[in-house]
Amino acid sequence: MALSEKTATQKRIYYLDILRVIACFFVIMCHTSGEYVVRDFGSLNFWVGDLLDSLCRVASPLFIMISGALMLDENYAYSTKKIKQHIIKMAVFFVFWSALYSVWFEVIQPIRHGTAVSAQKIIEFFVQGPYHFWFVFLIVGIYAIVPLLRLWVKKENEKSVRYFIILAMIFAFALPQIIDIGKQYSDLFVTPDTIIGYLRLDYVAGYTAYYLLGWYINNFEIKNRYLVYGAGALSFAATFFGTYVIAMTTGRSSLMFNNLSLTVFMQTAAVFLFFKSKYRDSRKSNRIIGSISKYSLGIYAVHVFFLEASLIILTRFNIGSALIEIPAIFIASVVLSFLASALLGKIPFLKKFVI
Repeated sequence: MALSEKTATQKRIYYLDILRVIACFFVIMCHTSGEYVVRDFGSLNFWVGDLLDSLCRVASPLFIMISGALMLDENYAYSTKKIKQHIIKMAVFFVFWSALYSVWFEVIQPIRHGTAVSAQKIIEFFVQGPYHFWFVFLIVGIYAIVPLLRLWVKKENEKSVRYFIILAMIFAFALPQIIDIGKQYSDLFVTPDTIIGYLRLDYVAGYTAYYLLGWYINNFEIKNRYLVYGAGALSFAATFFGTYVIAMTTGRSSLMFNNLSLTVFMQTAAVFLFFKSKYRDSRKSNRIIGSISKYSLGIYAVHVFFLEASLIILTRFNIGSALIEIPAIFIASVVLSFLASALLGKIPFLKKFVI
C-alpha cells in the first residue's frame, strides 16, 4: 500500500517519506475539521474548518501518487506474485480492522446510547468497512491494473503518459468540476454533462491519473515548476473561498472537496513537486520522519478510534470552538495513533496490520 511501500532495490526515499507523513497527518486533519464545514456557514468555526479542510485535500491523492512513483518505477522488483501478495495483504488488513470497527460502531456505541444492537447492521458495516476504508478498495483496484500500466508506463513513453494525464485533467477533472458546480446554479450545464457521458472517456477517469502523475514527477524534471506551484496556490484559494461561496448560495459545502477535481489535482501536484524538487537528491534521513512513515499504515487504520474517542470526551466540556477542538482532537489522534501502531508493530502476529 502507498502508506508503506518502497522499491526493492532502493533504500527509503526521503522525500517520499516526508510526503507520506504529510499525507498521513492531513488525512487525520481532514477527518477532524470536516464536521465544522457542514454547518454554521460563515461562522468562525466554519472558516477554521474550511481553511484546514481545503489545505488537507491533498491527503489521499498524495498516497496514490507515492504508490505510483514506487510501483511503476522500472527498478521496482515487479512480479504478478508480488501484486497478489499486496492484494491479499490489504484484504487481510481490511478484515482485521473492519471487524474491530464493527464492534466499536455497531456494538459499543449502540450500548453506550442505550439502543439495540443489530446483527444485520454489524454485518453490513463489516462488509463496507469504516468510512475511511474507501481507500482500501481503491488501492486494491489500482493494484489490479498495475500489470497493465507497467506494459506502457516507461520513460521512453513519456509523451504518451503526459498525453494520458492531460486528457484526464480535461475530461476527468476540469470539465466534471465545472459542470458539477454549474448545475447548482443553472440547468444549462445538464447538456454538457450528458455530452461528456457520451464520450465515454472512462479510460482516463478515476484515480489512475494520480498514479501516473506520481511516476511522472518522480522520473522527469518539470521545467515550469513555479507555474505548477502557482496553479497549486490558486487551486487552494479556489477551494477555500469557493467552498464559502457555494455553501452560502446553495447550502452545499463539499463540492470543492472532491479529490477528482482539477483544483485538488493541481494542489496535490504542486505539493508533490515541491518536496521532490527540494529533497529528491537529499541523502539525509530523519528518525522521526522515518518512524512515522514506517507506521503510517497503522496510523491510518487506527486513527478513527482515537478521533471518535476524543470527540466524545470533548463534547462533555461543551467548548464549541474549532480553534480549540480541532488542534486538541488532531494532536491526540496523531500521538495516540502513532503510539498504538508502534506498540502493535512490536507484536509479531499484529505487526502485519500496521506496517
